[in-house]
Amino acid sequence: MRLISLAFCIFLLAGCASRASRETPPLVALESFKCKVGEFRGSGTGTNEAEALNAARSELAMQISSSVEVSQKSRQGQRVLNDKETIDSEFDSETIVKSMLINAHDARILHSGPNSVVVCMSRADAAKGFEERQRLIADSLEIVSHVEMGTEHPKRKNDAWRKTKNLWNEFMKIQKLLEGWGIERNEFLEPTSKTYSKTKEDYKSYCVKQKTYWKDTENDCSKVVFSELSKRIKIEKSECASGLNLRFSCSEKCEASSYGVECAFEPSLAIESCNGELYSLQKIKEPVRGSDMYNSGKAKENLIKNLSAADFFREWEKDIKEWVPQCED
Repeated sequence: MRLISLAFCIFLLAGCASRASRETPPLVALESFKCKVGEFRGSGTGTNEAEALNAARSELAMQISSSVEVSQKSRQGQRVLNDKETIDSEFDSETIVKSMLINAHDARILHSGPNSVVVCMSRADAAKGFEERQRLIADSLEIVSHVEMGTEHPKRKNDAWRKTKNLWNEFMKIQKLLEGWGIERNEFLEPTSKTYSKTKEDYKSYCVKQKTYWKDTENDCSKVVFSELSKRIKIEKSECASGLNLRFSCSEKCEASSYGVECAFEPSLAIESCNGELYSLQKIKEPVRGSDMYNSGKAKENLIKNLSAADFFREWEKDIKEWVPQCED
């Protein structure tokens, strides 16, 4: 009887193992499945084939993304090493190309099992998403370049030129990536390059014509403010001919107070066109003050020291630069 029970248990265990092997097959050694030379590869496992396929495609996208970021870092490092200004050196590190595999379905399935999948993708297929992104950038660059060349409004022209440069930088990032993958140049590279060059020349010509002029009342307050702003922005004292006019005013008063003698400056700055159109008006929240217990002259000296170190210069500089042409040497 004991032998019969033992045999029956063995039979049950064997049956359970057989069912388990049918329900969850053992994992295949995925490393043995090799893609063609130069192709991207992704592998994945899951509780079923669909889940494994999604995992494989995700790994494939990550591999392509890694390839993109390595390419960007390599070029940035090379630029620093050569210490040369080239078209590549205009790349803005804040606009790093992010890889999004929008055509994951194009990946070729090399191996497909109940719980494991291996996919491969050629560089040409991987490039399709980037080429589509590049085409959209080319269309956007065409639009903003027309805005830049079609306006003389200082802020709109500066904004349009900045957007044009950013779009061109991203466009060329993708172009260099595709060339690194051995992808032939597409049909919109040349027209986009011509549009960018034409826009760049237009803005360069605009920069040559535009100057920033200073108009004030020639008091102590004005002298200090002009001295500080001219360290940050190229300004000249003459009649406004073509460009921006910085019209400065500053009220000054000294009076007795609980501190003895207190003097105060309250400056303001109007950014205008040469024909008097007001673009922006800058004022300060609180007057700049200086004091001395007994002497008004020393109170004025302290006021001038405090004015030269005032916080509002950073805000004014930022606002002025939105209107002044940002010309490259």
